[in-house]
Amino acid sequence: MATKEKQVEKKSKLVEILSKDYRWENYVFFIISLLVLLLGVLILTDTITINPDAFLIGPIADIFAWIMVAFGGLALIYAVYPFFKPAFPEIKRVSWLKGKKYFGNVIRVFIFIIILALLFLLFDMFITAVLAKIMG
Repeated sequence: MATKEKQVEKKSKLVEILSKDYRWENYVFFIISLLVLLLGVLILTDTITINPDAFLIGPIADIFAWIMVAFGGLALIYAVYPFFKPAFPEIKRVSWLKGKKYFGNVIRVFIFIIILALLFLLFDMFITAVLAKIMG
C-alpha cells in the first residue's frame, strides 16, 4: 500500500514539474525556432551547402530545408503566441469608430503626414542651401 502512495506521489510530482510554467522557456524556444528557420532559409538559398554524399540528408537537402522552414515557422508562432494571448480578450472589448468618424480621422492623419513631409522637405532644402553657401 505504501508503494502505491509513493508512486502516486511521484506521478503527481512529475505532472507538477511538466505542467509548471518556466519563466525563460518561451524565450529559449523563440531563439531556437529562429535559428532553425534561419538555417532552413540559408540551405534553400545555397548560402550553406550540404554535401550530396552526406548521410541521411545529403540527397534530399532541399526537402530537409523546407521541413526546417515549416517546423521553424510553426515553432516561432507557438513560441510567440503566449505573449499575445492576453491581448485577444482586450481587443474584443475595444469599441471601434463608426464609418463617418473613422474616415474623418483617416483624412486628418493623411493631412498631418503631408504637412510633416513638406516641413521636412523645406528643412532639407534650407539646410542644403546653407551648407552649399558655407562649403561653396
